[in-house]
Amino acid sequence: MSSNIIIKTLTPNLVPKVIESISKSFSVSTDPFTKTLKLNEQDWQKMAGVFVERASHKDLSLVAIDKNSNEVIGCILNEDWKEKEPQSYYDIDQKWNPVKSIFHELHHRYKDAHPKKINFGEVLHSLYFTCVVPSARGKGVIKDLWNVSYDHARSQNFQYQVCETSSKPAENLCDHLGFQPISTVSYNNYRYKGDSIYSGLTVDPNFQKLTIWEKKIPSNLY
Repeated sequence: MSSNIIIKTLTPNLVPKVIESISKSFSVSTDPFTKTLKLNEQDWQKMAGVFVERASHKDLSLVAIDKNSNEVIGCILNEDWKEKEPQSYYDIDQKWNPVKSIFHELHHRYKDAHPKKINFGEVLHSLYFTCVVPSARGKGVIKDLWNVSYDHARSQNFQYQVCETSSKPAENLCDHLGFQPISTVSYNNYRYKGDSIYSGLTVDPNFQKLTIWEKKIPSNLY
């Protein structure tokens, strides 16, 4: 970990900066949902805000802070898999509906693939909002966030950590970190209200599918 980076637990006072870091990271054209639905910073602020606010009142999520600027340069939002979406999630602009739909399908496939019923306290879900701002990428910050998050999950006796990827570079990172792909939804085959809304993404080899990855967390308790 760089000596200029601090990783700490997300707290309510950091919510505005974390939302800003997410919106700046995901509103760039390299995100497949931004590319397809033309989402902007304000769209991402609204969607991320729903989850960041809730996560700030727990002790599972992490932020990376640059000590020199005191700015949030990355985050990983973690929740128990069994947490339901906040009520305000259902009030988000309808332009998000195709995103909600494909994630809903992915999550159902993951549950179907899981060997047994998932209970509270067993699976730590690292949400899609995990990111590092563009100016801080390539410095190992994202790996540090994942590694510290994994250690926290182990200390709280979670059995698995799961996350979603939407592109080949993210898949490569998960593979490097020891995650295994469990369930996928192909962009080319997915239909939203009969429309192949994501099929145009697949002309780029980096964008082929949405995937849930899983990593077993060893413990002496089981």
